[in-house]
Amino acid sequence: MIARIIMSEHPDEKDLKIFTSDHKDAVKGGFLANTQFSVSVQTSPTSLLVISGYENQDSADSNLEARQKWFDERKGKYLDTFYYEGEIKTMMKGGGQQLLDIKTKAKLDPEVVQTDTTTKEVRDLRKEVSELKSLIGQLIDLSKK
Repeated sequence: MIARIIMSEHPDEKDLKIFTSDHKDAVKGGFLANTQFSVSVQTSPTSLLVISGYENQDSADSNLEARQKWFDERKGKYLDTFYYEGEIKTMMKGGGQQLLDIKTKAKLDPEVVQTDTTTKEVRDLRKEVSELKSLIGQLIDLSKK
């Protein structure tokens, strides 16, 4: 999964409230409708942090044009905005439970997510090398007897 983390600073609390409401609408049926999840966190009276998770990079990239249009339509409601983006490495609840439902958990499972041929071949080769190491170890043990 890919996360996009958006930081925004707003002229006042009223504009932040409008921006937050617009974020909810964007998740329901706007440019963020293709996210697996989207969380907004008010980090100060006039600052907002939004974390949105996408199934993959293509999904994340698919809304960049609509995202820019959305922000352009809200000029004046924010002073500054920027975003970070990267692969989600962990996504858990306290106690080690998966954060999202079983469908999303399946998407996060390395055996399910990494389906491209190269990754599968590397995984298969690692398994074979591991088995060869074990076999060589057994042969060495036998030769010592």
